[in-house]
Amino acid sequence: MHLRIGTRRSPLAMAQTNHVMGLIREKFPDTEFTLCQIATIADRDRVSEFHQFGMVGVFAVEHEQQLVTREVDFVVHSLKDLPTTLHEGLVLASVPPREDPRDALCGATMASLPQGARVGTGSLRRRAQILNLRPDVTVVPIRGNVGPRLAKIGGDDALDAVILAHAGLRRLGLDDASSEVLDPALFPYAVGQGALGLEARADNTAAVEILQAIQCPTARAEAEAEREMMHALGAGCSLPVGACASWEDGRLTLHAQVTSIEGTERVVASGSGALEQAQQIGLAVAEELKARGGGAILEKSFRGYYPTFKNLTPG
Repeated sequence: MHLRIGTRRSPLAMAQTNHVMGLIREKFPDTEFTLCQIATIADRDRVSEFHQFGMVGVFAVEHEQQLVTREVDFVVHSLKDLPTTLHEGLVLASVPPREDPRDALCGATMASLPQGARVGTGSLRRRAQILNLRPDVTVVPIRGNVGPRLAKIGGDDALDAVILAHAGLRRLGLDDASSEVLDPALFPYAVGQGALGLEARADNTAAVEILQAIQCPTARAEAEAEREMMHALGAGCSLPVGACASWEDGRLTLHAQVTSIEGTERVVASGSGALEQAQQIGLAVAEELKARGGGAILEKSFRGYYPTFKNLTPG
């Protein structure tokens, strides 16, 4: 079997793609691969903040086009970058075992951050969450790959710390760069963070069957709960929604949080159930968040950060 894989060119994207190829070769040793690398719109523009693109799926839309035009057989996504609504004819074929999904603070711990510290992040969610706990902090927007972001600590940008996904650090062998792995009860991570999403055409049954062979059922259920919650809220990955689903003691539990951009408002909700109830759990948590005012917070965030895209539907 020969598979053409769509992937981004960054060191992290390549590490993730190599990991997936290794998982497939464990099950299907004779599989051959061709890598089809692409620079997405967000890769080409390293200056604009994510919300300024005025669209969802800035790391995914061009890869989906590769699938639609049959240039590739499947795409390796960081699942947090994949919209909850896929292009017609495409499916989330597989979610392999999930890496540690938590956020990491690099350069300092929360306790050691000085008053008025400068903290770098490109995420509105991380901005909102740290301001909610530390309103004295100055959040500095940053973009780029993991290495250049870490280099901003104590560099020309005079950052005291940056917040990154712990999974990305681990996949790049940079575990030591983490000063503190943040408690998801206070810093619920991005929907799908730490998980990989393998997207394929629904009609490519041979590729889908191979990808399903490396799927982790619990990782898939966690992803479905988080993504259903996000979809029901009508929010995209650029907005300040955090979620952490976990499978423990025979129960799937989802904790979620909506935080206002400036960190002044915070709404939380939780739910649990059986593994096969993942989507129902996500929907129930979304409804609870809305009932507690989370929908209104997101509406203000969306209109404030996408002012020229009034008809854009998050997702």
